[in-house]
Amino acid sequence: MTFPDPKKFRLVVAGPTESGDPDFLEVGPAAEFDFPGVSAGAFYWAVEGGHSKENFGAPPARVALAGPNGSTFGVSSFPAHSSGTVDADQVGDSMTVTDGDAGMHASDTIDYEVVISGKVDIELPGGKKRTLEPGDLLVMAGVPHAWKNPYDEECVYIVVTVGFNAKEEL
Repeated sequence: MTFPDPKKFRLVVAGPTESGDPDFLEVGPAAEFDFPGVSAGAFYWAVEGGHSKENFGAPPARVALAGPNGSTFGVSSFPAHSSGTVDADQVGDSMTVTDGDAGMHASDTIDYEVVISGKVDIELPGGKKRTLEPGDLLVMAGVPHAWKNPYDEECVYIVVTVGFNAKEEL
């Protein structure tokens, strides 16, 4: 099964119109990102400051993981033979580089991820590692981690991030 480029998924949104009637809503473009040789993708939806029927979100204006009481929904990929290492200045304020290794990072989010194609290794401090394959589900509870794809094909996965209620120290 072949999946489209992570930046080319089609987002369909069903929600209330301005008059309150249920309908399919026209929405803006996704917030795309590309760290050449490391990761690429797009965040298609984000909610900021709490979830409610009145605040169900919109396409994000920028690439960032969920903030306090918020969430994001996107598709990401790791190219074949990528190391997971990025420049510390590229991770933005939604992630924290740990142990001086820009590949090892953490965030104040709980992440739900589903691998849909390819394989990728998720590494934790101390050399702990799991290989994720299509159909694997990952719950990441804000712990430091690094992604590495030493395999011969791109890995594509769906990601939902949910922001903690308040900034927490790791």
